[in-house]
Amino acid sequence: MVSARSAFLGLVLLPLTFACAGKREAEERLHYWLQQPDSRGGVFSQGKLDGVDYRKLLQGAVAYDRQSLARIFRYATDGKLMGEGAETNCEILHALLEHWGDSRFAAVLADQPVRVRRAVIADIDYSWSYPGWKPTEFPKTYRLATHEKIHTSPP
Repeated sequence: MVSARSAFLGLVLLPLTFACAGKREAEERLHYWLQQPDSRGGVFSQGKLDGVDYRKLLQGAVAYDRQSLARIFRYATDGKLMGEGAETNCEILHALLEHWGDSRFAAVLADQPVRVRRAVIADIDYSWSYPGWKPTEFPKTYRLATHEKIHTSPP
């Protein structure tokens, strides 16, 4: 029979377990993207067309380099990403948020101009599956810009 103390500990540790699983999944997704070859229309190829070594920036951001993360933010805002490359960038930004954690990610994003913060938040909003990003999930990052994604219920 489970004691009250064991049950309480299980409830307390459950959110931590999910947070660790989310971080692990994000790291797996980031490593997946780093292993992908350049493909026509992909984020790495589009970066090259814009004179940006996106793969190198991503490697730095995965290694917790603040400058690399900030440069990905600026490229997401100022680059000419579209289609597959833009979608991949949104997924990567979301995974980087989970990888870095709310406080560290928000600290780097907060140092960016308002237009960059808005663009990054919009990209992460886009990447979030239904029902979307809640203010309680990554609250420091969430508060850095308005959220314009309209969430509707699935058909």
